Amino acid sequence: MLLPGLRTRSFRTAFLAFWVSVAFSAEASANPPGATEAVKCCRLAAGTPVRVELVDKLSSAVQKPGDAFALRLASPVVVNGMVVLPAGARGEGEVIESKGPGIGGKPAKMVLAAKYLIAGRRRVALNALHLAEPGRDQSKTSQLVGLSGMAFAPLKFVGIVVPGGEVEFHPGTVAAAKVATTVTLPPLRRATRRDIAAAASAAVTAAPGVEGSIAIGHPPPGYGQVVFFRPKSTLGVGQWFNVREDGKALGKLTNGAYFVQVTRPGLHTYSARLEPELKDHLTLKVDAGETYFVEGGLTGGLVLGAAALSPSTRERFDKAAKELKPARAGVANEKEAAHGTAAAASKASSGRQDH
Repeated sequence: MLLPGLRTRSFRTAFLAFWVSVAFSAEASANPPGATEAVKCCRLAAGTPVRVELVDKLSSAVQKPGDAFALRLASPVVVNGMVVLPAGARGEGEVIESKGPGIGGKPAKMVLAAKYLIAGRRRVALNALHLAEPGRDQSKTSQLVGLSGMAFAPLKFVGIVVPGGEVEFHPGTVAAAKVATTVTLPPLRRATRRDIAAAASAAVTAAPGVEGSIAIGHPPPGYGQVVFFRPKSTLGVGQWFNVREDGKALGKLTNGAYFVQVTRPGLHTYSARLEPELKDHLTLKVDAGETYFVEGGLTGGLVLGAAALSPSTRERFDKAAKELKPARAGVANEKEAAHGTAAAASKASSGRQDH
């Protein structure tokens, strides 16, 4: 029931206007000018490139699969002119694969997955990190490569392949990754020109490199893909091996062959065996929409060499592309492989006798 003084229309109008102005003032004080934009900011979209770096030294002689490692954001992330993730933001990764040198000259290998960055009380999931520097010089810091490049996990780094030695990543090693899922973050401050330049540099670094002489398309929506290739070499000309997963032959890597395997996201363990020597394995974490490269080859084994699978890069694939041809389908069993190896052994032995 209205108070006596509010029974007339004029008093009721004045009363309502008063309370509307009070409510509006309260809202205005709670949301000062520019706050509306701040509330809407900042939507960090999935696929946004970021640049991260390792905090500690990692080595295949020390780290084991499942070990966690620290990483941090190397460049700030900017959305709509606002910094939402500052340089130095901490994060964490996981070791997916870590092996020392093996029998028959098999190289050490290391595959890392950086999982997330910390933003206040939230975690920003990451994936599609590509990093590698094949070579013998372990003191050389790994170089950043394009995101079209390699084998990794939610943030996936592919390690340095060092024949006869361990794989080492040094503190400060920088790599490009992507935000895994869309997330809304509060703005921390307005970005400076330096912030914007650093963010733009990270985006350019993450862009795919120049296509080689062999075009590799994008995987179907919801899938990733792995490009297996074996550079043409004078080593093991008559030898070949299957690449398999869960016992199923995926493709036949002869000297100078390649094939593309489209697969669902997740962990995948691939194997290769050149009879009569031991198998080699490589575990990758494939992300949707990403393309990874795996290089097959022969080591200086006990008889003719052992099959080996190593994380690789688009750059190395492009370098070998001029002499690569599509591979044939993998055979159902290893009898044909054993026969081919025996023939190659006989040929090699005959060649030695001729000399």
